[in-house]
Order: sequence, then structure tokens, then C-alpha cells
Amino acid sequence: MKKTLYSIALALTLSACAKTEQPGDSVLVVEGWIENGARPVVMVSESIGISSETVLDAKDIVDHLAKWAKVTISDGETTEILTGVADSRYFPPFIFTSKKMVGEVGKSYSLKVEYKDYVAEAQTTIPEPVPIDRVYVLSVKDSLAILKVGFTDPPLKGNNYKIFTRTKGKDTHFHPSAFTSLCDDVLDGYTEIQLFSTQRLLDYIYWGNIHVGDEIEIKLCSTDRSIYEYWNNFEVSLAGNMFNMFYEHDMSNGMKGAMGYWAGYGVDKVVNFTVHDPNEYLEPGTAQ
Repeated sequence: MKKTLYSIALALTLSACAKTEQPGDSVLVVEGWIENGARPVVMVSESIGISSETVLDAKDIVDHLAKWAKVTISDGETTEILTGVADSRYFPPFIFTSKKMVGEVGKSYSLKVEYKDYVAEAQTTIPEPVPIDRVYVLSVKDSLAILKVGFTDPPLKGNNYKIFTRTKGKDTHFHPSAFTSLCDDVLDGYTEIQLFSTQRLLDYIYWGNIHVGDEIEIKLCSTDRSIYEYWNNFEVSLAGNMFNMFYEHDMSNGMKGAMGYWAGYGVDKVVNFTVHDPNEYLEPGTAQ
């Protein structure tokens, strides 16, 4: 059966279409986000039609980049056409970003991507950030560690979260941490979530890869509901089979005219944590 490999340029890149595709079919793939205090990052590509016999290399994915796309962002007051630049921190190593626009908490941002006959549009808002209260090592086995990340969900309903991590010496940018999508349908006050994996390209989602001695940066992102649903669907699908994904889940989540997402992330502080034995941890309020 033919499937489609979407080169969503995050380290989670491999994903498959929610329907059977014929050879030559393609869709636009957009992955973008904006955080408070940071400039937007948008990656644009076309999907690649493959079969079980197809062998892909990095050049195949790079060749499907939409480098000449017109990417426009607006905060309701200012509209800017983003600039495409080479950026070796990501793969594929090309992003669209702003020269002047920086994300602000509470603001809404619209995105429009035009490429060939494609037109994709989405809107997002940067929610109020929630700080990390505590990080500690829950357990260690064969040098692999499971961490606990604690934070206090505010009483206001409608909060959603996703954790991203970056390990010094291993990562050039933040990657999503497996199974760390949360909504406050199940949260009330102080909450802890397990963190065992940084989801990198081609890593199986159940593989633990946090080791004793790792220096990790941990980022708790507040999101809107559609982005929570995107990451939750992504993880549920990825857990099934690396090359048999997204057959039952909508992976557009508010993105019209393309697959992918446009996310507003509210970030308080990035916590720097060196993984030691389970008896060493950060007490509440001491996360740095």
C-alpha cells in the first residue's frame, strides 16, 4: 500500500498520510511556532509519495523543501513577509523567520503560506506561561533515567501543555518529549509528569534516551487546545508503528490547506538540569 512521508522538519519528521495516496500526489506541509520573547520559526515542504520499497536519503527530503514559498505573519497590527534563511540547527536546514516580530503573551498571530497552487492559513494565540516548580530523577536503570517535572496548573480552565527538551552536546534545537501532552481536563493544581525521552529523528517513541550525566534544558510550553490535540494525535499514531501512522487522526488541527500546525507557545523559564542519581533533585521554587 502506498503511503505518504511528510517531511515536517521537526526531529519527529516521519509521518504518514491519513488516506491512501497515488504516486505523484503531494500535499503542502507546514510546521511553525512562535513563543513569547522569540521570533517565529516556520518550515514548509511538500510531501513525498513512497512505498514500502522506497529508500530515502537526506537529499530526497531537502529536494522537497518549499524554499520559494511566500510566508506571511500578522499580529493584527503589523504584517510581515518572513525571510527564508539557511539554519543548520534544523533538518531540513532551512526556515522562514522574522527580522522584527517577537511573540507576546496574549497576542494572536495569523499565518499564511502561498506556494505553487497551495494556500495554507492558520491562527494561534500565545497563552500565559506556567513555570516549572520542580525537576528530579525518579529512577535510574542501566544508566537510563526517568525524570519527574512538576508544575502548578492554575485554577482557570482551558490550559494545555507540551514539554520540549534539548540535551547539551546532542541537540541543536528543542525536541518534543514523548507522551508529555497535557490538558487540564485531568489536571488540578500541582501536577507531575514523567519525562524519559527526547524524541529525535528516527527514534522509536518508546525508547528512553535520557542518561545519567546528561545536561538537559527543559521547556514547559502552554498551548491552545488544537495544538494539544495535534501532539496528542501525533504521539498516539507514532506509538502504533513508525511507518504506519496517521491513518485515523486529523493532523491539520486548525491548519487550512496543508498538513501540519501553527503553534503559539507560552514559556516561563527554561530549566537547566543535570541528571544525577534519584536522591538529587531541585526543590519546589528552585528551578533555574
